[in-house]
Amino acid sequence: MAEISRRAVLFGVGGLLAAGSVAIPVIRGLSSLPDGPELPQPQPLSEPYELVATPSGYSGQFPGPLLRVREGDRVQLAFRNGLDSPTSLHIHGLPLSPAVDAPLAHLKPGETDHRDFTIPPGTAGTYWYHPHAHGDVERQLLMGLAGPIIVDDGRIDADDRLLMITKDLQVNGVARPVITPRSGRVRLRLINATAADTLLLGVLSGSSRQTFHLIATDGGLIENPVALTEILLTPGERAEILVDATSAGRLELRALPYSVYGPGGAQSDDRLLASLNVPAGLAPIPLPGSMRKIDTPAGSRTRRLVLNGHGDSMFTINGRTFDHNRVDMQVASGTTEVWELVNEHTMDHPFHLHSYSFQVVDAPFRAWRDTVNVPPGSTVRIVVPFHGPPGRTVYHCHIASHEDLGMMGILEVT
Repeated sequence: MAEISRRAVLFGVGGLLAAGSVAIPVIRGLSSLPDGPELPQPQPLSEPYELVATPSGYSGQFPGPLLRVREGDRVQLAFRNGLDSPTSLHIHGLPLSPAVDAPLAHLKPGETDHRDFTIPPGTAGTYWYHPHAHGDVERQLLMGLAGPIIVDDGRIDADDRLLMITKDLQVNGVARPVITPRSGRVRLRLINATAADTLLLGVLSGSSRQTFHLIATDGGLIENPVALTEILLTPGERAEILVDATSAGRLELRALPYSVYGPGGAQSDDRLLASLNVPAGLAPIPLPGSMRKIDTPAGSRTRRLVLNGHGDSMFTINGRTFDHNRVDMQVASGTTEVWELVNEHTMDHPFHLHSYSFQVVDAPFRAWRDTVNVPPGSTVRIVVPFHGPPGRTVYHCHIASHEDLGMMGILEVT
């Protein structure tokens, strides 16, 4: 079995095209279209926190309202299903108990539930919420049911902008928005909230790639800024990058060509996602120093999870499709395990675990994650400490159609 490449380990390499007719098509010929409006920011969700799933987005907004909180804040959230079909609310990425995340609970039309939780320490970063109604996740995401969450840190000096990438590669609900920087360094909080698009992202000046600095992944801040010229985000993943804005001119955030089928496979098109029109005279801002200390736990047991599929109609983990009534794996609370994620299929599969953050073994720097891509023919090893509250939760491919068609399992932490 081929080992995963360094770039894929770093960035959770994924793909722009899902298999078969259930995938989102990449629309050609959009790179030369004119710029859109100034980047809008999602409307904040104010207390008392209430969300309603509607056919036009959460609480009628697309993307949904922004939940902005700090570590230690108590969140009491009321959620109602305003659709004509079952739905649920997954708070993606925050290490909340299975009882709070409730990925196996579906609300019927008109039903409500209430979430009461405290933002855990060490989680300053960028997260999101979306449906988790098995068998209908892709359709509901494409309806526009997705919204952002920011856990503020107050430690990074930069012009802070949220970019939530959704259906048709819109950013915060518009195509090709413009950002006018207000300081000499811009913090881009990137959320891949698409149903199936993996994005190889670069910041370009003309045809030249510019260096930027990664400061956070799925699980929040990393230890020190990492200089990069590209980063890949699979569906569900987040990254925060710092872009230098001291030289006047135009910068472009672009989705660069990438193949989900490995080297030599058909590639996606180059796409303009957003532009930065940098004015003259912005003063330099130094990069942050050490941001966070991250320890890597040692695993006491190793498990093997094999990802596979049959055409474009069935996707499996360890040869089985999802069964709502079957527990696929039991783990003792307080233990730490190493999971070997083996992709025997022909395309990328981004693997997502609820409630319990993990680290990628042998990655070049330490970072907490909740989603990692497993390219075809590769094995990715992750280490998972099960130190949170016990309960039943799920793990699955975060290409929504693959999840809907069976690539999901139930984990019980006892």
